[in-house]
Amino acid sequence: MNASKNGGTTHNIGMNGVALENNSLNWNVQQGYGTDGVGYTGNMNGDYKGTYGEVTAGYSYDKNSERLNYGLQGGVIAHADGITLSQPLGETNALIKAPGAHGVNIRNQPGARTDYRGYTVVSNISVYRKNDLTLDPQNMPEDVELEINTDTVTPTRGAVVRADYLSKVGRRVLMTLTDNNRFVPFGAVVTLADDNKSSFIVGDRGQVFLSGMREQGAIFVTWGRQSSQQCRADFSLPKQSTYAGITEVSASCHQER
Repeated sequence: MNASKNGGTTHNIGMNGVALENNSLNWNVQQGYGTDGVGYTGNMNGDYKGTYGEVTAGYSYDKNSERLNYGLQGGVIAHADGITLSQPLGETNALIKAPGAHGVNIRNQPGARTDYRGYTVVSNISVYRKNDLTLDPQNMPEDVELEINTDTVTPTRGAVVRADYLSKVGRRVLMTLTDNNRFVPFGAVVTLADDNKSSFIVGDRGQVFLSGMREQGAIFVTWGRQSSQQCRADFSLPKQSTYAGITEVSASCHQER
């Protein structure tokens, strides 16, 4: 409540808060009443921050008029891999690159999430200091797995720095491997026929967890140098996952000749 010198008073009450996933919407509402002919007044405002920009809207009124305002703003960065639309840019910004990881929230960055290619921009990062940029794994696509979900950048003033996240795009598979009707030995190394840079270790009862898998293909299994300790298994995955985005299959190993 406010009081003026001529004895008039003004009463105000208001509320504000955040809403939606990743706190992407800020809102506030205020209602007032004044004596001495002021009457009722009020206003409401909203600010939505999304992947490709920021939208603001507001409405206010008093006894003499009503006002409506709205606005749209955003940013664009051209880089070696194309063009990325974003929320309004600051003096210093970071370009997030996580190929295939689309629609992933950036922690502590309201409304910021990766676009359909896995890119987005984090604006107004601290200069000459370490900035930890973390992708939230809770809304990661089922067919994408990141080797790391946090990258640290230390930019100079006015720079656009890139934060790279290595991703594996493909199915997640829990595969049980057998060789001559026996489980493949514990500790055996599995590599994909089309990607020998990634390797996986067989656990108990011939089970191995694989990521970045295609619908069909082959794997190589090794647990020694002798030909009898090496084999190949062909696989074809069912269309539907078994549970929680993980597909369970069995495969029989055979020695290549």
